[in-house]
Amino acid sequence: MSCEGMSVLVIDDEEGMREGMRRVLKKKGFTVDTAENGADAIDKMKKSAYDLALVDLKMPGIDGFQVTGFIKEHFGDGTVVVIVSALATVEAAVEVTSRGAFDFLVKPFTPADLLQVVERAVNQRRLIQERETYLTELNSERNLSRQIINSMREGVVVVNLNRRPVLMNPRAEFFLGTRFSEGMSLEEAGFSDQVLEVMERLFSDEKDGGQVVLREKHQDQMLEVQLTPHLRDGARVGVIINMRDVTEEWKAEQDKNRFISMVAHELTSPLAAIINYINIILTGMFDEKPDKIHEMLGRSKVRGEALLDLIKDLQYLNKREAGKVEKSMEPLDLSAVIADQLEFMKGQAERNRITCLLEKNEDDFTVHADRGDLDRIFMNLISNGIKYNVEGGTLTVGLTRNKKDILIRVSDTGIGMSEKEMANLFQEFYRVKNPKTSGISGTGLGLATIKRVLDGYNGRIYVESEPGKGTTFTVRFPGVSSPV
Repeated sequence: MSCEGMSVLVIDDEEGMREGMRRVLKKKGFTVDTAENGADAIDKMKKSAYDLALVDLKMPGIDGFQVTGFIKEHFGDGTVVVIVSALATVEAAVEVTSRGAFDFLVKPFTPADLLQVVERAVNQRRLIQERETYLTELNSERNLSRQIINSMREGVVVVNLNRRPVLMNPRAEFFLGTRFSEGMSLEEAGFSDQVLEVMERLFSDEKDGGQVVLREKHQDQMLEVQLTPHLRDGARVGVIINMRDVTEEWKAEQDKNRFISMVAHELTSPLAAIINYINIILTGMFDEKPDKIHEMLGRSKVRGEALLDLIKDLQYLNKREAGKVEKSMEPLDLSAVIADQLEFMKGQAERNRITCLLEKNEDDFTVHADRGDLDRIFMNLISNGIKYNVEGGTLTVGLTRNKKDILIRVSDTGIGMSEKEMANLFQEFYRVKNPKTSGISGTGLGLATIKRVLDGYNGRIYVESEPGKGTTFTVRFPGVSSPV
């Protein structure tokens, strides 16, 4: 019998009996304390806990029945009680057992009898310790599992066979806009009709054992909801529901689909026009009218060039998103860059009788940037200021600076825009469409490209406009910046 670390309290009012049991047990390696009566035993147990207690029933004052009751009340199964008494009646055995005693040893007894009973008590104590250890570990594992589930970015709900949620982590509460409570219904949990329908199917159809994944909108979020049958020993005992926020993925998918649709539309229109002109020419109806043929070829050329510009812009945006646009960062004078662009656009401005002005003071307008990025920004703004201007109008580019930023204002005296027309101005392929813009070509990507380029420098672009009074684009560019 291994009794290492086991402690025993021997309680008996007969000194010879106490000492005899103490010596026998000590030889076996127990740590043994003795008490001469019930009051002494209770005092000792208030100061220290024992694995085993050998209790005499008949003692003056507090008897063995009361001591046993005290032990079970304060220590539960932590102390195994063995009754040691000459009162060998069935009634006494039944009563002490009902009070929590484990075994009964009848006086007089031999050391072998004592050790046999104590060995059974030791085994009982070890079983209790193992159970306590198991329960502690199980509780620890449950707590750990709960902490893991509660820390998940996914929402988790477990529904039992009674169609009641029995677990709901904080993320699920957030997604569903509710607070978990015992006994709540599925409707109270905030599940949609679509989820409830799938859940009922999983409960009702034992053959339907696969996962069901669906998407649905909750307030401003798009959720992916995965429902999986919960099985135990092959039997269906509930449904596990996982919820994941896929709003960003969904928006990206919507943006991609919209982008593809717009690209297809923008490519189709010029191509259809070009093919139509070619088909008309091929019919031969204008073989005797070369001027008409030249006119249609000229229109085809304009449409083809617009198509080529669109493809170039798309290629640039794709390279920029993929991080494949090569840059050469260097200090550049913005006023010089803009002056070069105005000179480059001089021919187009003169054809439209547009007066171009550059207004600046003697401030330093140096920025750290890529020359190609700056050309793309101001070429688009100046080109728009000329195209959407009125004949004989003015385009003014003004530069000022504060302590941190350089402000570039590109103002025209052109056709202007309403607030509604400006709302989507920086989206891909958006173009203001009204009778005054119908004959003006463009890809609808220029301003969207400008915004993306400026985002790389922590820059910003703003617009002010009024129909019939012109438009002003204001670019705020950091004086010294490195693109992200």
